[in-house]
Amino acid sequence: MTTTEDSTTLSGLLRGLAAEHGDAEALVYPAFAFGGTEIRLSFAQLDARVDDIARGLMALGIEKGEHVAVWGANVPDWVPLEFALARIGAVLVTVNTALKQDEAGYVLRQSKAIAVVHTTATGTNTSSRTLDELLSARESTVPLLRRRIWMASLPDEEAPMGVAPDGGRAALGDIAGLVLRGKSVSQQALAEREASTRPEDVVNIQYTSGTTGFPKGVMLSHANIAGNAAALGRQMGLRSDDRVAMIVPLFHCFGCVVAVLGTYSVGATLCCIGGFEPGAALRLIEEERCTIVHGVPTMFSAMLAHEDMDKRTIHTLRAGLAAGAPCPVPLMKEIVERLHCPGIAVTYGLTEASPGVSGSVPDAPLETRCQTIGKPLNGVEVKVVDPDTLEELPDGTPGELLCRGPNIMVGYHDDAEATAAAVTPDGWLRTGDLCLRDSDGNLCISGRLKDIIIRGGENIAPAEIESLLREHADIAEVGVVGVPDDFLGEKIAAGLILKPGASLDPPAYEQLLAGRVAKFKIPEIWKVFEAFPLTGSGKVQKFKLREMFGS
Repeated sequence: MTTTEDSTTLSGLLRGLAAEHGDAEALVYPAFAFGGTEIRLSFAQLDARVDDIARGLMALGIEKGEHVAVWGANVPDWVPLEFALARIGAVLVTVNTALKQDEAGYVLRQSKAIAVVHTTATGTNTSSRTLDELLSARESTVPLLRRRIWMASLPDEEAPMGVAPDGGRAALGDIAGLVLRGKSVSQQALAEREASTRPEDVVNIQYTSGTTGFPKGVMLSHANIAGNAAALGRQMGLRSDDRVAMIVPLFHCFGCVVAVLGTYSVGATLCCIGGFEPGAALRLIEEERCTIVHGVPTMFSAMLAHEDMDKRTIHTLRAGLAAGAPCPVPLMKEIVERLHCPGIAVTYGLTEASPGVSGSVPDAPLETRCQTIGKPLNGVEVKVVDPDTLEELPDGTPGELLCRGPNIMVGYHDDAEATAAAVTPDGWLRTGDLCLRDSDGNLCISGRLKDIIIRGGENIAPAEIESLLREHADIAEVGVVGVPDDFLGEKIAAGLILKPGASLDPPAYEQLLAGRVAKFKIPEIWKVFEAFPLTGSGKVQKFKLREMFGS
């Protein structure tokens, strides 16, 4: 069995699978998930598709170390692109499909992406039109972008007209044209480029919200993500005969690392739908006889509440991961009993840790899986410290969780100051989460030092929302926090101090935010306060403000 212990670059992993398990099924899109056309690629076929796309990227002039953004839902060429970019030594920049124009422009600009591969629409956005607008103001928005490649969401979809990086308007070049262009690049040239790639090279940049309001680009190496995916796979006992239901978005670490690379770390099969929809997810599990399913708690809740839940014959599931947000005990029990997934487990992590830090095993007692985040993954060190002094605390005492190991990020892209604040000189990553370790060695998250809100698995920076709301003429001050929610984990709540004579007007505030931030960042709860609780230095005490929403 090939594992990432044998191949510590992404390309080496896939080459090994193609050589040892060439005929085994690697990537599946059932007909209902791709416009009536079924896609089933063996590892040998996937490897060949990756070669074709890689040669096309080289023909476009994409060099080793250059950054290429992928902005699209879980379409069939997404996974081949992930490996093709790695094969030529380029860096994949993942772009959240929910981002609006300013947010997407920031990611493309800050990442220094020289090319973008995109679908016509992503989530609720028309990404082609958004890129047209960004490129029309190219010098001020995305000055380094020099290539634009379109990829289809459906088999008969035609490439749209669009603005090219040179300002001209024409039919957009697509993956088929890219592959055709790649015939001019020899297999030997590709082999030489591939041989120059090292495990320590950065292969992926993922943007994660920071407390400053500006997302930070987390740089991850081949060794970071290949090794962490393999560790997660071992933790949950993945096998080569498993069939993994791919229902989480590929632009998240949960998708392109945990799901894709975790599955391939043991040579298992990845079964996909284009984007999460609970009925489609249930159908995928039934028709493809999936044995593993990963998701955030809101996805599992949506499947369990769907009208098809009790109509589908689902009896093949044996395990999976619930991650991205805390999973309530009643929901875990429902996943076990109604979704017939006895080995559902939890994992804890953050993008800066590639992402896995700890997890429970599928055969652990349900109470352990529900009430703890398990034990550290193989190769990951953890300690609980006083957040002020960084002195280690004894078991049973809550403090900040720190972790160290081969999974820790290379750093934040173009942000040495933030990197130094997140990682100590001796390599410990500060998670910003409060934790204690019980007598059995299991870790228990008890709170959060950071302001970050985790809503349905999405990390949200309050400062970004606060800065926009302060533009409203009636708002004197604003404080945004996350408040507990049984379905989403947390909802976004905005506390407002209004100017004299003004009255609460949520529709106006929502209109101010609409189109400027992703829909999931818009507060769902609004409340007026006379004053905020402040620290001695005048900063809002977010934990106290959070409590005030419950009063």
